[in-house]
Amino acid sequence: MKIDSRIYVAGHRGLVGSAIVRRLESEGYSRVIKRAHGEIDLEKGEDVEALFAEERPEYVLLAAAVVGGIHANNSYPVDFLLRNLKIQNNVIEAAWRHGVKGLLFLGSSCIYPSLAPQPLREEYLLTGSLEPTNEPYAVAKIAGIELCEAFNRQYGTRFMSVMPTNLYGPNDNYDLESSHVLAALIRKFHLAKMASLGEFDAMEMDEKCYGPIPPALYANLDAASLARYSP
Repeated sequence: MKIDSRIYVAGHRGLVGSAIVRRLESEGYSRVIKRAHGEIDLEKGEDVEALFAEERPEYVLLAAAVVGGIHANNSYPVDFLLRNLKIQNNVIEAAWRHGVKGLLFLGSSCIYPSLAPQPLREEYLLTGSLEPTNEPYAVAKIAGIELCEAFNRQYGTRFMSVMPTNLYGPNDNYDLESSHVLAALIRKFHLAKMASLGEFDAMEMDEKCYGPIPPALYANLDAASLARYSP
């Protein structure tokens, strides 16, 4: 990519997408294309087509996805399968139709069989059963990888897939009902520290920003503390 290439980062507000944008902009890339969910719905093909027609991106970094931890995957399997299929199919097809020079698709380590040998190797893909708790999400990601490879074989595109694993950091999801384990642990440690110091105003602010605080985290507070903090 050249410093003035038009680069579309899909999902630029998420954990990975925002990190990509920070890196690109810190290195001087001046034409990074960003669209928030309120501006474009990647599940709608017409929205994606309009974006590509208007912005004419040369490169696409596809970090947009419906993501979550085990509880969220178990609770909303349709969302994790159907919505991700819509997002990636729309963006990948539009990238081909508008002749982008390269596309990077973000997969997931859950695409590999649950009992695959360790450390994981690429050739283990599709050699066994997936982990049941996140199988719909894994199937969607596998479909995205296969779609990229299919375009490369049939049309000579340069669509690549990478598997980021165990990610956490700024702009992660810290909702204790839907987050991944690392983000949930970080938030629980933070909440426990605030509770031990009696920083209940800070806990209330945390709850407004990142989602409900489960009763177990404040169940052992004394009566005076509970009188002040009652989520």
